[in-house]
Amino acid sequence: LKLHCKDHIAHSIFLTTEAFTPGCGPSCFSPWKDAVIPGHIDLDRLQTIKSYNRPTSERSLIFNFHGRLPVNHDYYENVTVRRAILAFDSLPDVSVGGFIEDYFEVMGKSHFCLIPEGTSSWTNHLYESFFAGCVPILLSDRFVLPFQELIDWQRLSIRWPQDAVSAELYAY
Repeated sequence: LKLHCKDHIAHSIFLTTEAFTPGCGPSCFSPWKDAVIPGHIDLDRLQTIKSYNRPTSERSLIFNFHGRLPVNHDYYENVTVRRAILAFDSLPDVSVGGFIEDYFEVMGKSHFCLIPEGTSSWTNHLYESFFAGCVPILLSDRFVLPFQELIDWQRLSIRWPQDAVSAELYAY
């Protein structure tokens, strides 16, 4: 009798950076037994991000997102929420697009940081937003956030339906 590792998933306990794991499905995470833990940001990156954190009165951007998108990375071709973000590119006081050198400065000048679903089971964008001082706007219906029994995520973030990313979000 030959067993496959997937035969043991339902009986294993997982520590994961987020509960949604593309390509694996619900069998990879069970809230009653598994734990979601925060992702990792190295100390140098964290300190650089914090150095650009500005007071609210000095923030000139409503929101931002810079990173992998369908236009700059083929692997994201089917990630519709990231494609929808591109529609904000022409709006005033918004900074969205691919990778940029002054990304941390842009985050520090933004009131909100968009945190879209991606292709992996976690994203640094959520944790970077805390150190940049911008309020995370979660654009994923499937993220299960870490330490939900300890952190009141509704008080420190906004969850927006990923299929409703439109001008309404900008107006909100």
